[in-house]
Amino acid sequence: MWNHIKIVRIIKSLIPFHLKLIIIRIMVEIQALFYSCIKSQNNITISSNKRTIFLLLSTDYSNLGDHAMTYAHIKLLKKEFPESEIKEVLVGDTLRNIPYMVRNIKPNDVITLKGGGNIGIEYFREELIRRKILKKFPNNKIILFPQTVYFPDTFIGKKEFNNTIKAFNNHKYFYAFFRDKISYELMKKHINNNVFITPDIALSLGKISIDKKRCGVVTCLRSDVEGIYSEDSKDGLIKILNEKFTKITITDTIKDYFIETKNREKELLDIWELFSESELVITDRLHGMIFAALTSTPCIVFKTYNHKLTGQFEWLKDLNYIKNINMEENEVNKAIFELLNCEIKPIKANLFDEYFNNIIESIKKSEDIQ
Repeated sequence: MWNHIKIVRIIKSLIPFHLKLIIIRIMVEIQALFYSCIKSQNNITISSNKRTIFLLLSTDYSNLGDHAMTYAHIKLLKKEFPESEIKEVLVGDTLRNIPYMVRNIKPNDVITLKGGGNIGIEYFREELIRRKILKKFPNNKIILFPQTVYFPDTFIGKKEFNNTIKAFNNHKYFYAFFRDKISYELMKKHINNNVFITPDIALSLGKISIDKKRCGVVTCLRSDVEGIYSEDSKDGLIKILNEKFTKITITDTIKDYFIETKNREKELLDIWELFSESELVITDRLHGMIFAALTSTPCIVFKTYNHKLTGQFEWLKDLNYIKNINMEENEVNKAIFELLNCEIKPIKANLFDEYFNNIIESIKKSEDIQ
């Protein structure tokens, strides 16, 4: 059976980047126009007597890291706001539901936007839809969950950065949370108010305890646009690992199959269990590192081309079982020895609560909303 996800990824990789941006912009505009004319396309309902808290741009693709953020996002909302209705709207359904929401949303309803690393032009669909949400709901509070910002230093990068800043500043009830120091300091200079620094929302899950006997090593390395390591480098790493471990498991937080929302928790539990039964995880994935932190699994983290991963490592650098190094033989050997011989001091369940409380308070805060 052919794998359509792999085929789509191959096709996308063959399209020049600037052309890809044009295609995405056209598709978003066409979809928005189409759904504005078809009133029966919504797949959610809004309660007339209870406050609704929306999660828009929710994960509907095969990235387990993004599913973990969505999972944690929903869990936090349900725990802190049991009296409200929580409505998840997948990113692929967001444009479809906007016209219905415009007609039915109440002044005290709150819109929350999925966190992650998609403020920029690398994931342009989310960027464009987010701007439309800000424009369509000027009189509702909108909370941007912790994000990384990355616009390249190019003509189009600068242009789209300015467009994003304009969209943010045009909304008077907008709260923006950024998950690394570089993104936070950049946006604080340009956004008028309500700017906060907060770790990746997946860290709000706290300690994940799965009691397993540990054996072997797991590699979780990128093979997408954000990966910087060649196949030769990865082969060299495997050679090192073969000398030290009898069991090597190669995995990734991005899967080659569609992950439905009903399977989200099972898929996450599967990878958390895999990490929990491993002596060591080696990754250049942000959520590979975070999953290792949550499951108290020794972890070697390799650097990537932007500050997305290193920004989150700053939150975790005091954990004695996480090391951020270069993919060089001497460094790898040293890190493996140190991690396999360290006494793990697990992450504290409430380590970042003071930061996540800022999100909770921003939703609770009374606004003089017209």
